[in-house]
Amino acid sequence: MPTTSPKNERGILWERAMLFITLENLWQATGDATLQQRLRADWSYTKRMFSVQELEACGQASGINWAADDAGWSALMYLAAHHATGDADALARARGLVRASFNHWLDDQMGGGMWYSDKRDHKSLYQTALVLAALRIHELTGDEYFREQALKCYTWMETHLLREDGLYWCDYGTAGPSGQNRPKDIHEAGSVVFLGGNMAMGAIHARLFHSTKDDKYRERALRNATALVKQITTTEGNFIDDRDAWTNGVFAGDWAREVLSLPGADSALRDALRKTADSIFSKDRTSAGFYGGSWSGPAEGEGSVWWKKKSLPEQIMTSANAVNMIVAACIE
Repeated sequence: MPTTSPKNERGILWERAMLFITLENLWQATGDATLQQRLRADWSYTKRMFSVQELEACGQASGINWAADDAGWSALMYLAAHHATGDADALARARGLVRASFNHWLDDQMGGGMWYSDKRDHKSLYQTALVLAALRIHELTGDEYFREQALKCYTWMETHLLREDGLYWCDYGTAGPSGQNRPKDIHEAGSVVFLGGNMAMGAIHARLFHSTKDDKYRERALRNATALVKQITTTEGNFIDDRDAWTNGVFAGDWAREVLSLPGADSALRDALRKTADSIFSKDRTSAGFYGGSWSGPAEGEGSVWWKKKSLPEQIMTSANAVNMIVAACIE
């Protein structure tokens, strides 16, 4: 995954998105005017540093949003910027990037869905970021194109990635789901599923429930949430940072707002989120105030699997995703 280097002094959009989304979630939870001011300032900086063409570009040749997940994180950041600032440019950039992403990666091969990258060797649950972005754009604009494309991807994921246990596989290739011969292989820093993507699917189900009033979507959201609590938690009951310490917590705010508010949502779901937040705050924080990928601790050192895999607390995306779990636990 590309990271910031001296050759790219502007930084990387998707990495910036991880912190921006976390701050926007905190602003939603608190209404703190200082946070809103910071979000405005950061979005203003992004518009100065990147051209319209760059912000809406996708694919390996773009040099910006290399894969579908990168494009999804960027699009969600633009939408968060629009929400916090009211800037029409932010919504326009989200529309441009999501449309370009559908045109670039969505096709009928393997039954539909979006390719993860230009390699076109697998499709993935990571496309949930673009699906959520598209649904939000439809809600804001009424443009049916975005809902139609989002539903194509949603239907593909529901058909090809849904497991018997209520979770969703992360990756899918020509032979089917990756890891289908080891379905219980779910652990910190290595998993055949993806906590973040599963939370995103829950949020998508919930949004479809509210827009259609069809109870099957509410049932799907709660089915998946129950599976998360049963299978992607530690013996202490907090969520495992199972697959991607750089993005695993990014949908926690959406999950808390959309899924935990559904009729029939069990208190065990919120308990798991709160236990995770408590564990991160008490066990996964460095002396300098950064947060690691091992949500049960420690934040750094040989005792942290993620630290050994070079997902470090000092990285903006590692720390932001851990903090986003704490923020989500504050959302009522």
